[in-house]
Amino acid sequence: MFRRLRLLARSVRHTRPRQLVARTRLHVSRRTSRIAYQIIGPRPALAADAGRVAAEPPRRILPPRTQLVPRRGEDLVVSLVNRSWPLEMPTAWHPGDLSHLERLHLHYLEYLEGVDDEAFTAIVLDWIAQNPAYHAGYWIDSWNAYALSIRSVVLMQEYAERASRLSAPTRQAIERSVAAQIGFLERNLEVDIGGNHLLKNIKALLWAGCFFTGPRALSWRVLGEQLLERELDEQVLADGFHFELSPSYHIQAFVDLVECIPLVAATSLRSRLRDSVARMAQVVADMTHPDGQPSLFNDGGLHMTYSPADALRAFETQVGAAVKARGSFAFEDAGYFGIRSAGDLLIVDCGRVGPDHLPAHAHGDILSFEWTVDGQRVVVDPGVSEYVPGEWRRYSRSTAAHNTVTVADADQCEFWKSFRMGRRANVTRHRASTTSGLVVDGSHDGFAPLEGAPCHRRQLKGTGRRLEVRDIVSGGAGQPVAARLLFHPGLRVVRTDRGVEISNRKVRVLLSTEHEVTVDRAWWCPDFNVRLATTQVTLHYGAAPCEGRFHLAAQTDVAK
Repeated sequence: MFRRLRLLARSVRHTRPRQLVARTRLHVSRRTSRIAYQIIGPRPALAADAGRVAAEPPRRILPPRTQLVPRRGEDLVVSLVNRSWPLEMPTAWHPGDLSHLERLHLHYLEYLEGVDDEAFTAIVLDWIAQNPAYHAGYWIDSWNAYALSIRSVVLMQEYAERASRLSAPTRQAIERSVAAQIGFLERNLEVDIGGNHLLKNIKALLWAGCFFTGPRALSWRVLGEQLLERELDEQVLADGFHFELSPSYHIQAFVDLVECIPLVAATSLRSRLRDSVARMAQVVADMTHPDGQPSLFNDGGLHMTYSPADALRAFETQVGAAVKARGSFAFEDAGYFGIRSAGDLLIVDCGRVGPDHLPAHAHGDILSFEWTVDGQRVVVDPGVSEYVPGEWRRYSRSTAAHNTVTVADADQCEFWKSFRMGRRANVTRHRASTTSGLVVDGSHDGFAPLEGAPCHRRQLKGTGRRLEVRDIVSGGAGQPVAARLLFHPGLRVVRTDRGVEISNRKVRVLLSTEHEVTVDRAWWCPDFNVRLATTQVTLHYGAAPCEGRFHLAAQTDVAK
C-alpha cells in the first residue's frame, strides 16, 4: 500500500496541473452525463444537426487496410492487433475474452476498409444500434474518445468512397451517428492525456469540419485548428521527432498530421504544418531499417501503423517532395543517433525515455542500440507484445530486456502498471558525432537510488560493420553489473574459441569480450500479440564500481 502511494506521488509530481484538472473534470462528467442521459435523454452534444454532407467530402490519401480482413471460408474474420476474431451479426461488441486494446481495435472499425458494401452496411448499422452513448462504461471502449476519433474518420472516409452505393437510410444513419460522435468528442477531448491521443482528436474535428457544412461544422474546424496550432510546437520537436520518442508512434502521428494538411484553411497554420511534417518525414526515413520497417525503441510494432513507405508516399502526395534516408543522422532533441551504409544501420539511443508529463510509451532503453547488417536485423529492441499490466508488459519496459547495462538488475526508471512511471532518469550526453563513423558518449543517473549511487556511462564507437563499446559504472556498493545483447530470432548464437558467433546464411557476426558470458533464452515481440523465442547474451562485468568492454564485428566470409 505505502509503496504504491509513493509510486503514485512520484508519478503525479510530473503531471501538469491542467492534466489533473482535465482528468478530474472527465471523471465527474462521465458519471453525471450518464445519469442525465438516462433521466432526460440525449444532450445537445449528441444532436444530429451538423448540416449537410459537403458536395466533395475529404477522401483518404492512404491505401485501404485490406489486410485487416483475412477470410476463413464464408465467415468474416477480422484482425485485432494480430488476433483473428470472427465477426458475426449481430456482433458482441464488448466480449470479455478480448483485452482492452483488442476491444478498442474492435471499435475502431478500421477493418471496414476491407469489406464489401453489404458487410459494411451490416457492421455499421449493428454498431450504431448496439452502442448508444452513455451506456454503462461507455468511455472504456465504444465511446472512448481515442477510439471514437479513429472510428469517426473511418466512417467519413468510407462514406465518401461508398455513398453512391449505399441506401438513403444507411447514409442518414451514418451522418447522424458521426455528427453525434463528433459532438461528444468536442466535450470530451483528451487534454488530460495529450500526445498522440489529442492529435487523433484534432484530426477527427478537422475531418468533420470539412465533411459537413454549416455553423456546427465550422466550429469543429476552428476548434481543431486552434488545438493543432498549440500542439504543433510541443509535439513536434525541433529535430522533427514526435515528442513521445517512439519511432512507431512517430509514424502514426506523422500520418495523422499529413492527413490534416488538406483539412486546414490556407493560412499560416497550413504552412507551419507542412514545415513540421517535412521534418517528421526525415525522421521516418532515417529511423527505418533496411528491411523497410521501423525501429522498435519504446512502445510500438513493426506493423502497428502504416508502413514507412506508405507514410512517405502520402507525404510526397501532399507536399510534393521526396525524402530519402541519410548516411548519418543526429536527432539531438530526441537523442537518437545513427549511421547507415548499403544494408547496414546502427541506431543508438542517448536521450531521455520520453516527456516527463507523458511517459506512457517509454521503456528502459537509455544507451541501448539496434543494429542491422546486410539487411538482417542482428541486435534488436525487445518490442512490446501487449499493454495489459503484468509479466509481458514489465518485460517489454524493463532495462534488462534492452541492449544496455543493468546494476543489480534494476530498471533505469520506475515503471509501474501499464503506462505509469515514478522516478525518471536524467541523461547527460558527453559527446555525439557522426563525422567519422558513429561516436556516442553518454551517461544517466537511473541507478542513483541504489546504495552508493551508481552511475552508468557508455562510450560507443561504430560503423555499419563494427562496434566497440566501453561501459563504466562509477559508484555503487558491490552490486552485480551486466550488459545484455538481444539477438534476432532468425540468428544462431554459438560459443566458439574466438568468442560468441551470431549467424545465419546471410550474416555472421563475432562478439568478443574478456568478461564472463552467459547465453539465455529471451523474447522478441515485434508486434502486439507476437512473441518469438530468441537469444540474449549477458556479459557479466563484475561488482560496482567496474568497467566492461565488448566488440561486435560483421565477418565477410559468409556462405551464401
